[in-house]
Amino acid sequence: MNAVDVCGLPGTGGSTFVLIAGVFLLVAGVIVARWVRQSAGRMSVVVAPLVLLGGLALVPQVADPCAPATTTVAPSVTTVAATNSTVPSATTTVPSATTTVPSATTTTTVAPTTTTTTLAPGGYQVGPGGGIIFYDAGSIQPWGRYLEVACAGWSDGVCGGNDLTDPEPAWGCYGANISGANGTLIGTGEQNTTDIVAGCSESGIAAGLADALVLGGQSDWFLPSLDELNELCKYARSTGQAAGALPLCSGGGLLTGFSSGSYWSSSEFVDVIAWGQDFGLGFQYNFAKNSTLYVRPVRAF
Repeated sequence: MNAVDVCGLPGTGGSTFVLIAGVFLLVAGVIVARWVRQSAGRMSVVVAPLVLLGGLALVPQVADPCAPATTTVAPSVTTVAATNSTVPSATTTVPSATTTVPSATTTTTVAPTTTTTTLAPGGYQVGPGGGIIFYDAGSIQPWGRYLEVACAGWSDGVCGGNDLTDPEPAWGCYGANISGANGTLIGTGEQNTTDIVAGCSESGIAAGLADALVLGGQSDWFLPSLDELNELCKYARSTGQAAGALPLCSGGGLLTGFSSGSYWSSSEFVDVIAWGQDFGLGFQYNFAKNSTLYVRPVRAF
């Protein structure tokens, strides 16, 4: 069976005597109330309510036994000392990973291939082709720096021998204008020669002999331009003059291996005339292309 909670009777707040008196007054109040209904007197109107109020005042206050008990508990006050702790923030500094890789640079220094560097003081050096270096520009130019003259006896492809006298051919192509063969400056002789060989089909001409020469393992020989020929004359006569178009070759004495006559240059003047220079006098002249003059090839490097 299920247990049932039974509320107790309400407890009184006073003694038994008070309870009885209260009940008596209530009963009396009821009687008086009935009497009031039947009475018109003023006294009855006043007494009846007073009797009823007195009975009500004496009735004990009843507390509901089934109401939950109310317990007033003093609040529990717990005082906790403040913990004043300063905890630094956990900060971790990680340096950035920086890797410096040197650039892969390969420097290759190649020593310049120099057969001859400068002219020997008080004399001349032998060039790569077995000839003599007779001109030094002082620095590298578009055409090179040095001019080398073929040795005496060059015509048979070797130095010396019994053919020490330079050959005497014609300039060639008399009456024909050779396009591009009119350069006179130092550095233009090689191009003049190329243009003459390409523009003149005659065999045995001055430019053709120089162009065909292979001497000392070198095959880039050519007929010198007018200014190049003047420098060659200064060497051939040992004049000791400064390099340049002027002054013209003069003074000194002619070296062995050179002729005192006139030599051809590769510089054309007009269709029937080309330039040449007299190594005996040093003068430069216009010669008919069908004239025969001496030839001495040179090369540049």
